[in-house]
Order: sequence, then C-alpha cells, then structure tokens
Amino acid sequence: MKEAFNVGLELAPDDPELMAGKPFRARNAWPNLPNFRETLLAYYAACAALGARLHRAFAQDLGLRPDFFADKFDRPMATLRFLHYPAPPQDSGPRIGAGAHTDYGNLTLLATDDVGGLEVRTRAGQWIAAPVVPGAFVVNIGDCLMRWTNDVYVSTPHRVVNRSAKERYSIAFFYDPNPDAMVETIPACVPQGECTRYPPILAADYLKQRLDASKPAGADRPNVPRLRSS
Repeated sequence: MKEAFNVGLELAPDDPELMAGKPFRARNAWPNLPNFRETLLAYYAACAALGARLHRAFAQDLGLRPDFFADKFDRPMATLRFLHYPAPPQDSGPRIGAGAHTDYGNLTLLATDDVGGLEVRTRAGQWIAAPVVPGAFVVNIGDCLMRWTNDVYVSTPHRVVNRSAKERYSIAFFYDPNPDAMVETIPACVPQGECTRYPPILAADYLKQRLDASKPAGADRPNVPRLRSS
C-alpha cells in the first residue's frame, strides 16, 4: 500500500540513446511546481556521487583498482523514488506497505522519516526493525552487486510494515549500472577450485528479467523503465 514519484537519469530531447529507443531510457515527467525539478535533480546528483564513492570502496575491498566500477555507472539506470505510505485505517492493525523483497540493482540509499516501519530479515530468518537514525541513510546491497561478486556481498531482504497510525514517507535512490554494462563475476570473488555462480549478462537485460518476473502471469508487460517493486 504505497504511492511513488520516480525520477530517472535526466536526458536531453536529442539524447542519442533516447532517440535510438534504447531500453530504460526515457524523459522524466515534471509537474509544474516551483524549484521542484531543480531540487530533485540536485538530490539525484548527490546520491549518484555518493553511490560512486561507495563503489570505489567496494572495489578496493574486492582487491580491484578503485575506479573499476566508474565506466559502468557514468550513465546509470539509477532511479530516485519518493514514497508515501498512507496511514492505516483506524483499528486495522499493521499494514504492509511493501512486501518482502530484495532490491534489483547494486545499491540502495534510503532516507526515511521518524515513523519507522522498515524491517530487515537476518541470515537466521528473523525480521528485525531497522532503527531510525536521524540524518543517516539506510544502505542496502542489491542483487546485481551480489551477482557481480559471486555472493561475496549478499543482498538485503526487507519489507515495510506500518505499525503506527501515521502516514510514512521515504526517499529511495536505486543505483543500477549503465544499461550496456556487462555484469560478470569478478575473478577475485571466485575461490580457488570453485565455479562462478552466475553467467555474464547485460545490466539492462538483467533488470528487464527481474521486472518481468515481478508481474503476474499473462499481464501486459510494456517497457516502463521506472517501475520498481521496492
């Protein structure tokens, strides 16, 4: 039970990938509100810069050159999503705002209000509440980075359960690679004598697979690049 406004990579009308009809390339739809577009694009750029910085840390942790991910995220399929979870009806009990899932991309930066409701599943299968830390992001590893690292980094199962009587707001930034980035196992992540767990795949193809799998059987599946389940 939620609603969202999504912002993708801002493209000019004559952008070559847009003109060519490349997957996951579309114009943003902006409402006529003072400073709305400028504010959201500034936030988008700041989150993208933070995502790039975190990937430098990932690369160094994995024994790679610090800029290993740089050319794979210079035109990312990143989505900024503003989320509103309505207050549950009176006496209805907790309401599921988002069912249990993992995020599809490499990394999610999540800013939340003080209502709470985000829950994370531990490796032991227990659901625990993510603490609300003022001024801090919740950072989730996503499935694509898990794939890249051969499960060295593991994506975070989570859900949203509004147990309060208040409406809830959050802002998620999904940091996905460029559409044409090849997601293939990093050799250093394969222990000696073991095989890679995932075949190579283009990032756009992987995201399309995940989006298609999230839709009901037989449903129309138009190319809607900003849809997310998380």
